[in-house]
Amino acid sequence: MRITSNQHRAIVSAAHRAFGPAVRVRLFGSRADDARRGGDFDLYVETELADPDKLVRARERFLCLLDASPELEGEKIDVVLNSPLHKELRPIDRVARAEGVTL
Repeated sequence: MRITSNQHRAIVSAAHRAFGPAVRVRLFGSRADDARRGGDFDLYVETELADPDKLVRARERFLCLLDASPELEGEKIDVVLNSPLHKELRPIDRVARAEGVTL
């Protein structure tokens, strides 16, 4: 996994602040692979939020908190959400769960 301990803490802290204590975050994609170089931060967020409006606001808050974090300044961050609103696993869910590293 190619992130610093400060970046790890910033991501987890922002997730808890935005989605609540039951949130789970996985890093997947190129940053989860030590053999690869560069790349953006692909984050898979599993939350219990089931209200679409609250989910959108939480995602926006999460991205704002990450953007304001000095540890992640200038980094490209992609967020994939999974919530009770998703009745079936999507292909991206399967990839993130299989290849992702829990933060």
